[in-house]
Amino acid sequence: MILLTGATGFIGGLVLRALTEKNIQVRCLVRRPVVSDNPNISYITGDVLDYSSLVKATEGVDTVFYFIHMMGKQKEQEKFDVLDRLAANNMIRACKNNNVKRIIHLTGMGNPKEKLSHHLASRKEVEGIITNSGIDYTIFRASVIIGRGGGAFEILNAAVMNLPVIPVFNWGKTHIQPIYIGDVIKYLVECLDKKETINRCYDIGCSDVFTYKELMQVYANELGLKRIFVSIPGSWHRASSFILGKLAPVNTDVVHWLIGSLQNSMVCEQSDLGEIFGFEPISFRESIRKIAHQNVLKPETMRRKISNG
Repeated sequence: MILLTGATGFIGGLVLRALTEKNIQVRCLVRRPVVSDNPNISYITGDVLDYSSLVKATEGVDTVFYFIHMMGKQKEQEKFDVLDRLAANNMIRACKNNNVKRIIHLTGMGNPKEKLSHHLASRKEVEGIITNSGIDYTIFRASVIIGRGGGAFEILNAAVMNLPVIPVFNWGKTHIQPIYIGDVIKYLVECLDKKETINRCYDIGCSDVFTYKELMQVYANELGLKRIFVSIPGSWHRASSFILGKLAPVNTDVVHWLIGSLQNSMVCEQSDLGEIFGFEPISFRESIRKIAHQNVLKPETMRRKISNG
């Protein structure tokens, strides 16, 4: 039995679909009661901040997919760190109580030589809680995930689609290695059968390394849009967060924290992923073409739906 957290979110929802296609029994942790008509899917009401509910949720579970990360209001900078820590520790305690064998976790990439943003520092702490728990784990770290519904991608899309002149601040030279959402889900689900990935952490990304400015330029070119990029000194964090918070279908507080992470480079370290999984992630350009045919929902229909990074 698998326990899936974040089943109603961007990553969790796609992982749930992939698992059910493989006829795997999945129990989803949700805050509100849900009835399933799929015999392979069950729902259990609980909250990661409530330890007793996690003890019940992890009964008879072999593997937990842990996709929990909280980004609170801008005026409560310390609060989501505290909640992330409490949630992760609650899950570890519950897993130990019920002898859960493995935790699979997706987190953000970060350069250990740089000072991490508030958002990425909290994610790094959660990763440490899992790796030091004594429970087997597999952890994947990603930078910008290319797919509709992902917070970082929706911010990128909003900027390129809506701004004929795009200001590029001091984060424009930061290097990143994006990855297509389909490849992320493939890694997460297929690692269940890959014993080689147990107690390993992997950076995942396509072969392309871009600066954020280059990423926007390539995206605009692939969409056939003529955009002018203007370099402006400084970070302009609050101003850019406010503008993109209005344009993107993403919670404004999430936009604030994600933009704060643009200062951190996210480039993959070498690994044996290709040998283990037998595939390489598709290129950034190919990922754009894959999602280009999808219907682009109007901002007002998506507003506030994306509440996690």
